[in-house]
Amino acid sequence: MGAGVIIFVFFFYVLLMAPFCILVGAKTSSRMGWVMATPLIFLPLTLLIAALIP
Repeated sequence: MGAGVIIFVFFFYVLLMAPFCILVGAKTSSRMGWVMATPLIFLPLTLLIAALIP
């Protein structure tokens, strides 16, 4: 139950942050969008994976 809630919250977070990174990439450059997406999306993903490892 607890892991399912964490995964749901992570996917909700990604659904909110992905359009934001796309918007930044459209306003500046695609490289800047990727620079923002890397820490904003992949850092929480690594923390989620680290929390699930016993």
